[in-house]
Amino acid sequence: MEFRQLKVFAAVAETKSFSKAAEYLFLSQSTVSSHIKNLEKELHTTLFIRSTSSVRLSADGAVFLWYAKRILETKEAALEALNTSSESLIHLGASTIPSAYLLPQLLNGFRMQHPEILFDIRQEDSSRILEKILDGTLELGIVGDKEENPRYTYIPLCEDELVLVTPATEYYQALKRTNPDMKTLLKEPMILREHGSGTRKTADLFLESIGMTQKDLHIIAQINDLESGKQMIQMGMGVSIFSKFAVKNMEASGQALVYPLTPSIRRHFYLVFLKSKTQKRILYEFMEYAQKMWREPGAADAAENRK
Repeated sequence: MEFRQLKVFAAVAETKSFSKAAEYLFLSQSTVSSHIKNLEKELHTTLFIRSTSSVRLSADGAVFLWYAKRILETKEAALEALNTSSESLIHLGASTIPSAYLLPQLLNGFRMQHPEILFDIRQEDSSRILEKILDGTLELGIVGDKEENPRYTYIPLCEDELVLVTPATEYYQALKRTNPDMKTLLKEPMILREHGSGTRKTADLFLESIGMTQKDLHIIAQINDLESGKQMIQMGMGVSIFSKFAVKNMEASGQALVYPLTPSIRRHFYLVFLKSKTQKRILYEFMEYAQKMWREPGAADAAENRK
């Protein structure tokens, strides 16, 4: 099995077309077909179901794609590490909320002190970040969900609060004037985050705490893109449970109405790394800087003002 075969396989799976994959990789279609044929022969299975009008992954192909992507990502990280001093490169993963609302300030402030540092950043949901730390693709993660595995070390970074957010349309403005309780608000059309996200897991725990399940909700969408969810709310499609970090600007600009959850639901974001691995000096410095930024009042705002 060769890396180029895996790259071709991933391209066909992504484009759902041998011809589009060939165009993307600057190869002939016959070369792409040959690579897939040889890979299927080596694996003793069919990776794609082909018809005159479509190409789709087989069941085995879908399983193999997961592993192929991990192999290619690991190769990319290894090559980058070889081309960059390991002491000046940090492989960092962050789940959706930390990636969008914590990292920009954090990285800006840290690089002002260490301009030589290069970050290789991956955004995934919390469960995927933990997987990539375990297999060595990432050195450090910032996640909103802990997995009970003794191989991980978690360090609390900062606290987050979940809130219920609704559109600011006339209907929801009128609803707010009635001082609705939480269960009334949760009967509105609901937009949920994807399974695997820390926000979704915490939201599910909240529903359980007030005696509700997903069956009690009018779910209209499940999303893995936070910005899409925010746009849906601004357009008046429905309500959702989001991080307070994510809706701070929407509330301030009057684009959304925000309700604290009752009972209050708070969670931590954590720095996470492998307990058994000896970490390099710059990684410890970065973690110390991150903890200091969110521990000292005003430090995060000061970093924002320096941008």
